[in-house]
Amino acid sequence: MQWQKMDWPVLADPFNLLEVKVVPITMLVDGSGIIRYKNPSKKDLEEFMAALYPRTTLQEVDYSFDGRLEAREKELEKSPKSPTAHFRLGVALRQRFDSQERKAGDFGKAISAWQKALEFRSDQYIWRRRIQQYGPRLDKPYSFYDWVNKARVELKARNEVPHPLKAKPKGSEFAYPGKRNGALVIPSKHPDPEGKVPSDHQKLVSVSTVIVPSTKGDGGAVRVHLRFTPSKIKATHWTNEAGNVSFHLKPNAAFTLHDLQGAGKPPEVAASSEERVIEFELRPTKGKALPEKIDGAAYYFVCKGEAGVCQLLRHPVAISTR
Repeated sequence: MQWQKMDWPVLADPFNLLEVKVVPITMLVDGSGIIRYKNPSKKDLEEFMAALYPRTTLQEVDYSFDGRLEAREKELEKSPKSPTAHFRLGVALRQRFDSQERKAGDFGKAISAWQKALEFRSDQYIWRRRIQQYGPRLDKPYSFYDWVNKARVELKARNEVPHPLKAKPKGSEFAYPGKRNGALVIPSKHPDPEGKVPSDHQKLVSVSTVIVPSTKGDGGAVRVHLRFTPSKIKATHWTNEAGNVSFHLKPNAAFTLHDLQGAGKPPEVAASSEERVIEFELRPTKGKALPEKIDGAAYYFVCKGEAGVCQLLRHPVAISTR
């Protein structure tokens, strides 16, 4: 809104209370905030512009919708076959994932809830887009947030400071639709070809894996989201001078690697403890199916406590594609 100099209130409908199936939609709203026409015709627009609607104080408007996760869980308990209940549960889970109250599994559970909703109503494209937002490029209709970077550049040129975002878009949300024969990622040199690096048995870093499949249901490409979180209890921190976390897949002729989004350049400080993310896409080789399980391992330099020994560790990760 800041980018386009829109200084009026904007209402968001993350739970799709309007039950919209496709966008965009056009609504004509009078001065009291009452929707008079939805997707109006030319005649409707003319009548709306000519009308003199009285100022009205709304009295009988239902503001009782409860977007808290607990309420969405109760709704699903009452109506386990309701596709809307599944979708809204997914929204609430993703909202908690994007907050300070995040719990392990929120992102993956949100994807599962949206998938269940789409199974009930495959023609609901708003729900489909929520999965595609985080899914493989082969399933994307467009880039969901490519405009964010453009907006930031133009705001900077206007000497404006962009408003902070509650949840910053990442890799898959910026990605453009991909082609089936798109460029492959050439794996970087493996840091431990002989498997001598010790495993992270102390769990100094936790690794969460979320797999987002194509909504086409064809068993094709999947988008893999890996999140690496240093343990607060064990006072784990990254040693940034040694480089960033990396991930390496066990070679397999049944799939190809695409659109690898690494953890990026480490912060310009000696040590830090922020979450780091790696994303990539796996596509089945022509004539083959993706293996149900794909093995890989993450490698990272970490330290335990302020005076702890810093070391290179390995963290095996098994990716389940189904």
